[in-house]
Amino acid sequence: MTVLMRFSGDFGGGVVLNARSFLTAGDAFTQTQEAAFFASIRLRNGTYKTTDHHRLDDLNMLVIGEWRKLGSKPSQIMDVGVSSGISSLEWADALTRAGIETKILATDLCMRGSLVRLLPGYEVLLDRDGKVLQHIVSNLPVRWYLNGPRDFLKGTGFVVAALNALAGALLPLANARGKWRDVLLVNPHARDDARLSFAEDDILAPNPAQLRGRFNAIRVSNLLNHGYFNEAQLRRAVANLRDRLVGAGSFLIVNRTHANGINHGTLFQLGDAIRFEVVARIGEGSEIENIVLSA
Repeated sequence: MTVLMRFSGDFGGGVVLNARSFLTAGDAFTQTQEAAFFASIRLRNGTYKTTDHHRLDDLNMLVIGEWRKLGSKPSQIMDVGVSSGISSLEWADALTRAGIETKILATDLCMRGSLVRLLPGYEVLLDRDGKVLQHIVSNLPVRWYLNGPRDFLKGTGFVVAALNALAGALLPLANARGKWRDVLLVNPHARDDARLSFAEDDILAPNPAQLRGRFNAIRVSNLLNHGYFNEAQLRRAVANLRDRLVGAGSFLIVNRTHANGINHGTLFQLGDAIRFEVVARIGEGSEIENIVLSA
């Protein structure tokens, strides 16, 4: 238990949410606890479900101001890589205040998980492929991944390795019993808002038919950057996103929030030649601006 308690330090002190308590607590947790919970969920592609309230407020105001100038009121919006969905909810609120009534499809690579009880006092959160995203031992969340040799120096690496092996042995039996609970990994206020819907999405995969030519505007924040993808992957993602827009006059927003909290993004619009043009920038603009303009 002493070694397990060290894991609570990974998530910032205070009461640490795990996937079960997130499912059952409603909205009875603080913004700090919520952010720590999502930051503890590392997906299998190496990204984290990080989140923070009001981090895109200035970007929202920039975009809404430009849409007012252009007389644009997008009715179908896609928000890509939304993590907890709180930024999507805040965008919906800002749009409503500006008199823009819209529906937002909020997507992420992993929006849903399955909570499976393996032993008394031991549960796991699984992704859609049945891979462990979090161990829960006596209410303590334990990550599935290792942070290098230092984990073994602290003793935590042995716990992670042992739990991964135990889950691998027990999951086939649990799957045979078919007893698990679905968990929508979304802020409860966002989950219950009628303006929002949620779906899992891989922007590098071929576009599903129901997404093609559907949206007046698409926003991608903290996803399309050189830290996550190589240039070929970024070009493929941009091409996929362009294919999801309705055509000339529609918008693409690409933003990255730096560690200091400053947003750097670009608002693009598709011209008559179905090529992207820059409408406005926040901060230094998107780091992949050249890729979008040459798409």
